[in-house]
Amino acid sequence: MLFLNSNAQIVINEINYKDALDFETKDWIELYNNGNSSVDISNWVFKDSDDLHEFVIPNGTIMDSGSYLVLTQFLENFQALFPNVSPVIGSFEFGLGGGGELIRLFNSNDVLVDFVEYDDIDPWPTEPDGNGPTLELISPDYDNNIASSWGASIPPDGVHGTPGDLNSVSLLGVGDFNANSISLYPNPLTTNSTLLISNENSSVELVIIDMLGREVKRINSSSNRIIIEREGLKAGLYLLKINSDSGSAYHTQKLIVK
Repeated sequence: MLFLNSNAQIVINEINYKDALDFETKDWIELYNNGNSSVDISNWVFKDSDDLHEFVIPNGTIMDSGSYLVLTQFLENFQALFPNVSPVIGSFEFGLGGGGELIRLFNSNDVLVDFVEYDDIDPWPTEPDGNGPTLELISPDYDNNIASSWGASIPPDGVHGTPGDLNSVSLLGVGDFNANSISLYPNPLTTNSTLLISNENSSVELVIIDMLGREVKRINSSSNRIIIEREGLKAGLYLLKINSDSGSAYHTQKLIVK
């Protein structure tokens, strides 16, 4: 079950706690402003489970509505591999636990704003444990201390995460697809379901992803109506990533298989 956390405005939205051997950014987290107004996070404090490990966010740091901010363990390493990501600040002088850990965000009055106690074993996604992907929050409205609220970042956008950008597993629809133009029925799926995109005339690609971030099925169609067969899909929650053939639009939809 996914639990809503709609009262949170600044949320911990993505976590890189263990690098792939060929992509060593060192540890980092991403914050997201899920509210409708800007927030001055000057002198807010990021901590892990040790109260002596803290990173104070600099004066003048303001997060606009819908914006991202990356906090990184080693700024130089991160910027070498993600030169176009901004804003990013660091460096915090402690690492994140590769075997799971509690991380916390406090405001300037020492009030706890958000926390995540992640892990590297089931039911948490295991791919972020040194294999390349990061932990990405499926929706900023979900309770981010619940394992089922997270997925492993997925290619092509999320090979090594999506710092400073929309999470690759996000349920937020973006681009030219309007969420109201997409219907999926029946959902939950028992034998087959139909995905209909009412305002799309070009070819589309449908990628079905499990909650560990693994691609389990890919369907290319020249029609705006796609039949999804039950075969090969175990019971559970999946993400459907729908891409236009031009690459200019995409949308992510949740699918439940019974």
